[in-house]
Amino acid sequence: MLTRILRPLTLSAYLLLGLLAGCSDQSESFNDQLDRELAEANPKQFLYVASGSCYAGGVATSTGAFTVAAYDLETGNLDRLVIDYNRIAPGDAPIAIQEFDAQNLLVLVENAAGRRIDLVRKDGQSISTYLVNATALSAAMRRMVRLPDSSLLISKSTAIEKISSARSRVTQGANPYVNAPAGACATTATLISGVTTLSNGKIVYTHAAASPNNKIVMVSATGYAAAPDCLTAVAAPVTTALPTDLIRHSSGQLLVSYGSTTATSNFLYAFDANATTNIINNASAAFNDNSIVNGPSAMTEDPLTGDIFVANGNAAFNNIERFSFNPNTRLLTRIGTQPFVSAQLYSRCISDIKVISE
Repeated sequence: MLTRILRPLTLSAYLLLGLLAGCSDQSESFNDQLDRELAEANPKQFLYVASGSCYAGGVATSTGAFTVAAYDLETGNLDRLVIDYNRIAPGDAPIAIQEFDAQNLLVLVENAAGRRIDLVRKDGQSISTYLVNATALSAAMRRMVRLPDSSLLISKSTAIEKISSARSRVTQGANPYVNAPAGACATTATLISGVTTLSNGKIVYTHAAASPNNKIVMVSATGYAAAPDCLTAVAAPVTTALPTDLIRHSSGQLLVSYGSTTATSNFLYAFDANATTNIINNASAAFNDNSIVNGPSAMTEDPLTGDIFVANGNAAFNNIERFSFNPNTRLLTRIGTQPFVSAQLYSRCISDIKVISE
């Protein structure tokens, strides 16, 4: 049967496939060939969810399930449990996930007794150690970003480390890639809750600490070595809001999630970020209904639609919401009247989420 026909083929393409099927002595049928071609052209999307040890702005969170699960992006239904660390390594908490290749994920594992990065097959059939580095992975892990050259930025409570594609630690002298920035960027190295990069590689991260240190910070693409590498720092919209994650939307705008024990300080904000002039400004409340977003712990974008998924780490929520984003009005609109993923075992204390095509 023909499945997942999302982009119609031209008549000539159908005829060509038919001729190829008729001329081939392979056992694969014409329909099977067409199914395969369509699947390759229209990969199915999944929302990968890491339930580990999350930060949600100080609100009460549940104990994570210590799992990575995949949800169908069309329905929000659980598709499969990818890995259960309770079974293979009790005490390990998956903190961040990134796609490695068509078959594998990178999973950042938090465990004070042995922090590391695992290489995990998307079908859950195998797991191996990708990186162990006790010096670099020396504090509570927070986020992991894979750069275009396949190097990694890893934020931890006290710094941001860089790991090259050859799996070597990249330092500033003897220090982490971003360590104890000064000037306007001080003091922002005790709870680095989110990290991303701009189009020219400059690093933007969020720091979750009591005002005035609850900031969004921009530093040089080459990391932080001296005061000029601090490019700008922007305070949170209110003193009670603690940034928990940020992403650079495909529109170029920064979206930042804020959590707080003050109910009205749980919201999502949009910012303009100029990678040339080093300015982050035009803060705008994108969504501020704390009955929907409360203790947000992770965000991600669907690269095909621009939709935004937000995980609520608040123990009273433990769900994932889906929003559309209008870059012109700078507003997020909830899609549907119910959470995209309702509260369940694998959505407790979500530490990271990623939309990945297969």
